[in-house]
Amino acid sequence: MPDHLTSGQDPQPGPGDAAAPRATTVTSAPEGQGAPGDPIYLQQERLRRAILDHFPRDTTENVSRLEMAIADAAEHHKGQFRKSGEPVIMHPLRVALLASEAGLDLEAVIIALLHDVVEDTPVTKAQVQRRYGKGVAQAVDGLTKVATSTRQGLGRESIDTYRKLLSSTVRDIRTLQVKIFDRLDNMRDLGFLSRERQRRISMETFNVYVPMAQRMGLMDISRELTTLCFRYLYPKRFKQTLEQLKQCVRQEKRTVTALRNTLSTALTEFGLRRFRVEPRYADVSDFIVEREPPTRALQGFSAVVSSSRDCYVAVGALHTKYRAVPHSIRDYISNPKPNRYQALESEIFIGNKPVSIWAYSAEMEAVNRSGILVNWNKSRHELSKYYKSYVELIDQYDTGQELRMEDVLRHAQLESLQTFTPKGNLLTFPHEATVLDFAFAIHTDLGLQCCGAIVAGTDAAPFDALVDGAMVEVLTDPGVSPTPEWLEHVRTTKARLAIRRFLRTQALSRAEEVGRRLLDVEVRRLDKDSDSLLADRRFRTALKESRLDLPRFYQQIGTGILRARTFLLEHNLISKKEAAHLTGEDRSLLQRYLAPMFRASHDPDLWIPEQGNEFIQLARCCSPLRGDAIVGVQGAQMLTVHRTMCPELEAVPADRLLSVDWEQVEDKTAYHLKIVAEDRLGLIYKIGKVMRRLKVNIKDLHTDREADRDGLAEINIVLEPITAKTYTKVVSRLRGIKEVVKLIDGRSYWVGST
Repeated sequence: MPDHLTSGQDPQPGPGDAAAPRATTVTSAPEGQGAPGDPIYLQQERLRRAILDHFPRDTTENVSRLEMAIADAAEHHKGQFRKSGEPVIMHPLRVALLASEAGLDLEAVIIALLHDVVEDTPVTKAQVQRRYGKGVAQAVDGLTKVATSTRQGLGRESIDTYRKLLSSTVRDIRTLQVKIFDRLDNMRDLGFLSRERQRRISMETFNVYVPMAQRMGLMDISRELTTLCFRYLYPKRFKQTLEQLKQCVRQEKRTVTALRNTLSTALTEFGLRRFRVEPRYADVSDFIVEREPPTRALQGFSAVVSSSRDCYVAVGALHTKYRAVPHSIRDYISNPKPNRYQALESEIFIGNKPVSIWAYSAEMEAVNRSGILVNWNKSRHELSKYYKSYVELIDQYDTGQELRMEDVLRHAQLESLQTFTPKGNLLTFPHEATVLDFAFAIHTDLGLQCCGAIVAGTDAAPFDALVDGAMVEVLTDPGVSPTPEWLEHVRTTKARLAIRRFLRTQALSRAEEVGRRLLDVEVRRLDKDSDSLLADRRFRTALKESRLDLPRFYQQIGTGILRARTFLLEHNLISKKEAAHLTGEDRSLLQRYLAPMFRASHDPDLWIPEQGNEFIQLARCCSPLRGDAIVGVQGAQMLTVHRTMCPELEAVPADRLLSVDWEQVEDKTAYHLKIVAEDRLGLIYKIGKVMRRLKVNIKDLHTDREADRDGLAEINIVLEPITAKTYTKVVSRLRGIKEVVKLIDGRSYWVGST
């Protein structure tokens, strides 16, 4: 149980308790929680009996284990109280009752009863395992927070705790089900906490557990959680919204009755007999992110029929009698949503007003409300499909990398787009997913080489949004590879993880190269040879003592984790005098600060990629671009590239300066530029004049004259594909325009079409 809901007396061990683990103690009744006749005692008894009523002794095997778990939970939580003043045992009893009412099996209810004992009592996972088995112990452990982790911002549990929960869910999906019930009961009891804790817990619930409940299809629970979050996050607006909705329902009563009769008559005339038409109203939870009060409550009507065939008959009948709103039909019966939601959706005009229609069977209605819990006892194999995406998420991330919280939350969002492969396979995606998301969903290699697609018969770029219901054929190019920009254009966790893994692999390779060059620079400054150092037995011994191999040694130098000079000095591979020479302490001021900038350009220490990479950053203070004279500055975590005229270099020690130059690129590229300049008459003419003289065409141009209050304009241009050499000349000439204040690589800013 979360620590914010416990207060009062902690369980105090009695004589000899240290030698006798609490998990081995069984009582026949929940002792110490009230006397017979006490209201609290009666509530506990009612909960206990309600739980056991779902598992009749004459039809349930091992029901004694459930009775034992009830007694053990009461004993372990004895003496603990919630902020409301009630005994803590009431919480696991209520969670267990929710699990039993949802139709979960006996072992899942035991997990619910014991879900807090490892976290809040002296009981250990090993003790739970000896008494209830490995499955229960693993699930209870998965529901236990990681004690050593810290909170990662307002309203969020630690990353480690979420990773632990998801990992446990992969092994046993009941872990997350119990967690949802646990959070629901805690939210119902939130009124006794401080305002700050109410807001923090509500924000966490809305951002984390509501999407998870939606993904499992637990729509009733999702709505209740959202309503409770709304109530505690925005109490005034919640009250106003609730009253406004009630008023709208009263005002629309006559209209609703008339429309309901009209629809019922149309279905009856078409031959349908067993059906019911019900109005569908907006729920207060729908307005948690809305600032404006609701102006209407009616959303449409549900036609609940007896079979899937009758769903099509009902919608066909209404389309026959009334005009259908174009492109409004959504068939989730033949193509269910990932959480198994099924319905046939449409809109029709009755008079001149569109009316939304949902047609589904009674069986579909149950699934749409309760999701995976409906078929819990029917097919475990079918239920495992619900967690396929979570399994993929856990499997894909590298254990050496951090599983980012935004990945978990993004993965929990319910998909809304449906697309098809050329073979007819259905794939679903979140809103605003792109061609890249589709490519990665099919296969990682396909995504890494994606250069576009044919979407519904039309050519599309990799960053273009998918079209709902379209067939998508991915196009590839072996010469294509991901760039950091790709991360801004994908919406699925699978795509983001694959891109990040590729970029990290490439960056580590690059870091190894950078580290090798940096070591070579240090050694050459001492007029020594790198090969001799690598062959030195003392160097190999130093690597072994540091638990490094040569590639990792280079990577750590390239990423700034390790300084080559420090390593050589600490392991007596260079003398203190030589180290002083490397720091420039024996050189004049002129040599220390200016000489590194004017080394021969044909022999730089490093070649710099045009946009930098994970370990090479272009300084924001001077925004260097290809064509500018540049110098590198070694930092604690990365190498920063400045223009040689940047005033920030005055404070940089000479030993941190490196001679660098731009990588040589022969292919033509469609360069983007963002020009920040004084908004003067003739500015566009001067820019155009530079382009005409260099015979470079401007493919697109966008001007924002209100970008700055200091009389500055922002001009975004896209140049036709040109060579790096020509681009160098463009940058040089544009820097010569006196009105130009700054030039920035515009690929990260560009909004217009390319």
